[in-house]
Amino acid sequence: MYQVARNKKKLKKVKFSEKIVGFPMGSAKKTFVIEKTEVKNIIVINTKLAHPLVIKKVSKEYQRLIAILMELLTSDDDTGESLREALNRIEKFRQEIKNKYRDFLKKKELEEMATQLKLFQKEAQIRFVELQNAIYEMSMQQGKGK
Repeated sequence: MYQVARNKKKLKKVKFSEKIVGFPMGSAKKTFVIEKTEVKNIIVINTKLAHPLVIKKVSKEYQRLIAILMELLTSDDDTGESLREALNRIEKFRQEIKNKYRDFLKKKELEEMATQLKLFQKEAQIRFVELQNAIYEMSMQQGKGK
């Protein structure tokens, strides 16, 4: 990680010794040009500046997750794989938000997403248990018929 420090005549790279906690802006492939200097891996440290960037990114991922969950929960899967996949995706998203973006989001925004995700998670768990019970009952009936 480097910081650009101005000298009177030229730019100088200064190496950081400690890890910076912030929101990475852009991607590793994309470079930004600032005063004729190419800059990669910009990290926004100020939470007020990072908040709109994080909200945009998280809301896009959240909407994509909701669309996938709706598709998985409405699919007619007899094995329960789609329900397991829905539960895994919900947990993965929750952990990602908790680990990466918690410092940049407001408590109210986190609570709104959490309540809706809990509803989806509860619905998926109920359907999964019902499916497992149906499979168990079918196996018991087949066992009695022999």
